[in-house]
Amino acid sequence: MAIHLEPIGVIHTCFKEKFGIPRQPNLAEGAPGTLNFFPEFARFEAVRGLEQFSHIWLVFIFHRAVKKGGKWSAMVRPPRLGGNKKVGVFASRSPFRPNPIGMSCVRLEAIESTPKGPVLHLTGVDILDQTPVLDIKPYLPYSDRLDNARDGFAPAPDNKTCQVVFSDTAASQIREREKNIPNLLSIITQVLGNDPRPAYSNARFSSTKKDTRAGLNKDRVYGIRLFNFDLKWQAAGSKVRVLRLDPASD
Repeated sequence: MAIHLEPIGVIHTCFKEKFGIPRQPNLAEGAPGTLNFFPEFARFEAVRGLEQFSHIWLVFIFHRAVKKGGKWSAMVRPPRLGGNKKVGVFASRSPFRPNPIGMSCVRLEAIESTPKGPVLHLTGVDILDQTPVLDIKPYLPYSDRLDNARDGFAPAPDNKTCQVVFSDTAASQIREREKNIPNLLSIITQVLGNDPRPAYSNARFSSTKKDTRAGLNKDRVYGIRLFNFDLKWQAAGSKVRVLRLDPASD
């Protein structure tokens, strides 16, 4: 049975590439996004009443999660298991699925009225920029929150985040950019505080403390494309140092 799904709009976020995107929604609470509807769906009556809800579910397409040959794998390597152990794809949130559909619960900050229709302003996003959105549903705490649910191999984080510090150069650049990007310092701190490096870069996933892979090289300079710049940083243990903000390269 063939089913045709048509995106209702596209979400614009600060995440311009897959590396650096929080692994779950609301881990970077300040990460902003806007949802713009395509003309056919840009109708104010379609979002009437939505402003009464603090959070919404976004159902979207992993449009950049394309495997060679278009094939999917029954087994995947979740980041939470260090990238070394496999589980069934349906026991994971991997973007590489038979149908590349994702879902995120994000905060609805405001609904803006524009000449082209409503625009949803969001925070806590964990979605790549330009991602097509299939549907929106309100989050209902009384039914969507299940306090007695089991979390399998992905228990809640232990709230231990990386310490994020800034060089004088980076701090100055951020202050200047905050004129146009509110709360930029906080957003960067939240994104890097969750340590976006692959899980195998953490010593507890390594076969030896002398592991020399790039993830454990404290001299390595990482880059994340955020907004319109490349964020350069280094990591040593649980400490992250932001070096500078470079102009985005093409």
